[in-house]
Amino acid sequence: MDNEVFRVEGVSKMFGAFQALNDVSLGVRHGEVLAIIGPNGAGKTTFVNIVSGVFGPSRGRVLLEGADITAFSPQRRTRLGLSRTFQITSLFGGMTVAEHMQLAVRGGDTLGHERAELLEEMGLAGSAPRPVDTLSHGDQRILEMAMAMATKPKVLLLDEPTAGMSVAETDTMIRLICDRLRGKVGVIIIEHDMSVVTQTSDRVTVLAAGAVAASGSPEAVLRDPLVKELYLGSAAGH
Repeated sequence: MDNEVFRVEGVSKMFGAFQALNDVSLGVRHGEVLAIIGPNGAGKTTFVNIVSGVFGPSRGRVLLEGADITAFSPQRRTRLGLSRTFQITSLFGGMTVAEHMQLAVRGGDTLGHERAELLEEMGLAGSAPRPVDTLSHGDQRILEMAMAMATKPKVLLLDEPTAGMSVAETDTMIRLICDRLRGKVGVIIIEHDMSVVTQTSDRVTVLAAGAVAASGSPEAVLRDPLVKELYLGSAAGH
């Protein structure tokens, strides 16, 4: 596909006799936001772990800018331009915001112009000297995204970026994804909040029982009766 920066091809994953993913293929173009949705047990966590290199697929390939990175470690993937955030905050409480930004790019005794500029763009410029455990939950999640962006990724994987956020914090995250990421970097977002999905994504892929059940524009996917049955119906009770 033209301008495609990332692709998984025919990815399957077995855990013993259990098939967590079954022949999943999808791609992301530069600047595009692709949302991955699906009910519990759909295979989203397994997909995230394969994309980020936590473990390899039983079959299939993972490609970054056309190069096969299936066997590469998470660290090597990051160096090549595939960064991620985590569903559960993974910051170090005793360290400051500035120190976390330094850690993200592995160097420097000062924040540096680019990192300071990035913090300003993300609304965290005034928090640089603060320990991260004094930040709100929303600002901690935004810092994690800033750290991932500091590595200058070609593809950014956001794993449940609005988990645990208030309505106001979620609105801020939506704005940052749209203004700071969309159109600038390929983004894969794993998200259960359908409002976030519809406001941020260009395309949506639905996983169900480890396979791709539907894919298309947010509007088309959310009108799909199968999607309503598989995902929206099960989500209605949450």
